[in-house]
Amino acid sequence: MIFISLGSNLGHRLQFLARAVDLLKARVFRTLTCSLILETECLLKPHAPESWNKPYLNMVVGGESDLSPCSLLAALKQIEREMGRPEIYEKWAPRVIDLDILLWDGWEQDSPTLKIPHPELQNRPFLRHLLASLGRKEFQKDLTSSGFSKSLTLEPRWVGIVNVTPDSFSDGGVFETTDKAVSQIHHHAAAGAMIVEIGACSTRPGAALLTPAEELARLIPVLDALDLPLRAGEIALGVDSFQPEVIRAVLDHAPIAWINDVSGALDEKTLSLIAERGCSLCLMHALTVPADPRIILSEACDPVEKVYAWAEEKIAHARRCGLTKDKIIIDPGIGFGKTAFQSLALLQRLDDLKGLGVPLLVGHSRKSWIASFSTVPAAARDIETIAASLALFGKADYFRVHDVAAHQRAFVAQHILQGGIHVA
Repeated sequence: MIFISLGSNLGHRLQFLARAVDLLKARVFRTLTCSLILETECLLKPHAPESWNKPYLNMVVGGESDLSPCSLLAALKQIEREMGRPEIYEKWAPRVIDLDILLWDGWEQDSPTLKIPHPELQNRPFLRHLLASLGRKEFQKDLTSSGFSKSLTLEPRWVGIVNVTPDSFSDGGVFETTDKAVSQIHHHAAAGAMIVEIGACSTRPGAALLTPAEELARLIPVLDALDLPLRAGEIALGVDSFQPEVIRAVLDHAPIAWINDVSGALDEKTLSLIAERGCSLCLMHALTVPADPRIILSEACDPVEKVYAWAEEKIAHARRCGLTKDKIIIDPGIGFGKTAFQSLALLQRLDDLKGLGVPLLVGHSRKSWIASFSTVPAAARDIETIAASLALFGKADYFRVHDVAAHQRAFVAQHILQGGIHVA
């Protein structure tokens, strides 16, 4: 068993860790298990610049590899370079990614270029803590003394919802002002959201659609207030809109990572622009926007088969417009054009949609399907949402939720009890 540490304290740290894990899985390991992520203060040399004082996100992965120690070290350095870490750098300086070999069962090495076990392991209590959480008994006496300030999980990947609207389903008016929206975006990002998604037009039943100018009047002030962290790559922001004029305007205005089209009906010109800008595109199945409870799928149809056929067509169309499969995300549209029990069937059979070969998103948070078994109001449905998220883990790549922080807390507890996440 080989154990490698990963650390990042520049830019969107969580995304850098995720990308590094993906590359390690593809190039290095036959099997891979991921630890929790711990945030810790950075270690600084005396008189280091204040700009270096940025906290780290740290994790450990373990697995089996066919590479030799020297070949593995070369592979790690190559990944670091590809991800933007310079070959020559000052010790202790911030970095987008840092990869180190910690342990190698049955192997020790002491050379100028590689030392196994890592010589600093005894000086890094957070690394010993992470190794202990992956079952290394020799470090488990340190399990409660690692000095971390925050714990997160890498999987699933959270999409935090911020509605800049007066009339959204469960949080209308809560984040309507620019300052409150910006504060919530930062809150989601700090809590462990991979993407924070902002929407300015409600799609609840009975909502009035906005003109592009009205929608942009709500979005642009928020984008302007986030200009520095967006351009520094510290926050990945998505925009929830299905109006081509709005999408073109926000893509021209700010570095947007993600467009969520809840209509699933964007024109070819807009799809091509999204592809050209390197954005991801989430396509949601809906019969009407806004949702209309009177217009639903036929009770005679299989909702999973219906969504699957729709998604195949939409994926093919998006690919013809230049989007690659890794940039296309499919959302089955829980609560849009479905009864509560049709939505429940989609949630229960999410695995059936994996055959589409693209990432899946589930947007189940506080939705009306919960009313099939609960009488609590929509704004109070986070407990039910978290329970559903735990049950759905492994069936979708992205979970779109209102409370990222509470979800992270629940999944950290699940993760530690399972002894890590095994990456297929």
